[in-house]
Amino acid sequence: MGFPVTVLSAEMPESEPVGGHVLVHQMEPFGVALDWSAPVERSRSFTEKVLNQEPEGLISYVSVAAEVIIRAMFGVLEEAGFRVLVDHQERNSYLHRVLEAPKFPIT
Repeated sequence: MGFPVTVLSAEMPESEPVGGHVLVHQMEPFGVALDWSAPVERSRSFTEKVLNQEPEGLISYVSVAAEVIIRAMFGVLEEAGFRVLVDHQERNSYLHRVLEAPKFPIT
């Protein structure tokens, strides 16, 4: 069991599909980073809560779930031998980066 993961250009304003994202940044912060888009983020109730600036409840739950899933994707890549880095951005924001493919890939 799993979820879909899509490779996307971080600079393209395309609609992000639901699931995991491997974001390729050609501008600052250069490189590859991980992200997550929950299915509920496209719902009317979620959008209303964002517009009304209601950070508790649903928005908080989606935010925490995204952090857990991104850390899980990060851990899988790290265990597979990728060189990875957690880059602190601001406040409680982190960028989970993939720096290099494994030197000795699993075959």
